[in-house]
Amino acid sequence: MNSRGESHLLRSSRLVTALAAAALAVGGCDLNVENPNAPDKTRAFADPAGLAKVISGAFRNWVGARGSYFGALTMTAMADNYTASWNNAAIRFYNSVGVDCPSRCGWTNSATAPEAAGGPTVEGQWYGYYTVLVGANAVLAGIKNGVCFDDDCKVDSTLTVRNRAIAKMLQGMALAGIAMIYDQGFIADETTDLLNISAIPFSTRAEVRDAALQKLEEARTEAGITTWTTKKEDNWTGVGSGKEYTNTQIRQLIRTMQAELVAMWPRNATENAAADWAAVANYASQGVSSGTPFDWEYYVDITGRECGDLDCVKNWGNSIGTMRVDTRVAAMITTNHVSPWPVPNGNPCPTTGPDKRVGDGSYGKVDDPANFATVKATANAGTDFACSGVAIFPPARGSYHQSNLQHVRYSRLASRGENTPGGTEDGTGQDPFYTTQMNDLLWAEGLIRSGGNLAQAAQLINNSRLVLDHGVISSGTALTGAEGVPALLTALQYEQEIEFMGQGATPFFNRRRIDGFSLGSLGPSVVQTGTPRQMPVPAKELDVLQRSIYTFGGPSAPDMSTTVGWGSGGSGSVRKSVGQTWQEYLALQRELSRRRN
Repeated sequence: MNSRGESHLLRSSRLVTALAAAALAVGGCDLNVENPNAPDKTRAFADPAGLAKVISGAFRNWVGARGSYFGALTMTAMADNYTASWNNAAIRFYNSVGVDCPSRCGWTNSATAPEAAGGPTVEGQWYGYYTVLVGANAVLAGIKNGVCFDDDCKVDSTLTVRNRAIAKMLQGMALAGIAMIYDQGFIADETTDLLNISAIPFSTRAEVRDAALQKLEEARTEAGITTWTTKKEDNWTGVGSGKEYTNTQIRQLIRTMQAELVAMWPRNATENAAADWAAVANYASQGVSSGTPFDWEYYVDITGRECGDLDCVKNWGNSIGTMRVDTRVAAMITTNHVSPWPVPNGNPCPTTGPDKRVGDGSYGKVDDPANFATVKATANAGTDFACSGVAIFPPARGSYHQSNLQHVRYSRLASRGENTPGGTEDGTGQDPFYTTQMNDLLWAEGLIRSGGNLAQAAQLINNSRLVLDHGVISSGTALTGAEGVPALLTALQYEQEIEFMGQGATPFFNRRRIDGFSLGSLGPSVVQTGTPRQMPVPAKELDVLQRSIYTFGGPSAPDMSTTVGWGSGGSGSVRKSVGQTWQEYLALQRELSRRRN
């Protein structure tokens, strides 16, 4: 536990229960039902105002899952992108090397393990994303049953078409999250028979990915039918100050989501090489940095700030007294920081190097010698990073957790009291989830890996490498494409380390496919092993379904191997039920008895 206060508690219901109760969740309390497990769907899905609020809630739940405390926050530290030694959300447990496990620990997949032992970490994003899916399915079921969001759909159905497109997009967003994180999952939509919920099979992560791409494609087609704009008063992109987006922008956003899903889905180098990189380039060429570029943002209001129920990754990652930039990254983006952290004096301030996003490490409106030893911002201050002369983590937990570099790009979303010294930020503000820089880098990688135009890829990398939306000149000299594929990939991955930072679990997805987390904060001389590359289905789900509990990672199941044998590397086969296991014991008993006779 760090100084930020009480532990966060995960409140979630089992997915099988959530899916079965979807109808009840969107209707009023006055439902005429004969069977509590078979609600009157027509009445439950008949309230346009209630269903409109479901869309708003689904977006908020997606933001909470994307930047979740249990899951995404921990995964950024496991990726050696951010670092911390606090054990909130089991960060220390999963981020440490050679403490609880010989190297890195695997996932603790348990319905009863406490937070400190990693129990809830596997569950958070599963229940978050499936809650989004349940909401989206409810909206589409309502429309299917005749709900009209317009005054008269026979005259004008613009809002109904809009809401159908958005709900389909949310289906794709939810399934994409599951596909990138878990080894398998449920595929359910508005046509799924909720009265026979136990019959829904597990689908492989590849099948879930493909279902997500299909839902996103359907949403994009739907968004092209007519012209509309999301409305601020609907609170789809945050309460009060959420931005409005046109249907054209939503179509661009969907393309970026599709590019991200295909690019970030691979678990290792082999899968990465086999990815459809031409599709990534095609999707991203129509994404948020194409045409009229824009960032897709969600407004964090006072009820969700400070890791309330929204983006914990940016909130913690930009709090100078809570998390730091891992020395693996610090050594990459400066010329005077090294990894591992040099005991006992640490890395020096001011920082040096060509990247203006780091600058000289100065930060804030006043000097802060008493707290974090930061120096008031100079004309050479960085836009994304600052240097602190104080190491904030208990040294007994391992000096490799320490760092003198701080992420400040999203300092407005950091906790009050831990933001810019002398600043006025209060933990609220616009939270960008899909930026033009992210799309450009996906686009560039698609071109490079598919044999596309290297000169164009170089220019896309230059868009963050040289000229940022921050209005500064950044690192190095302009790329031309003549450098060749290896050099372009090196430059690309440097940019991804910076531009993906703070964007949910994306740094984790990015590293597992490139180097498998082998390089960590112990420095380049130590090969790091055991970091799991994907999550199993949570034990709570498997308990309900009477399936064997399994997990990934650690000394007994490195990489992508499971701790129970059920196929090759988590291929998605149906788990053994209790009954099936019992039948195997009976068969073995019969065989042994036969041999004895």
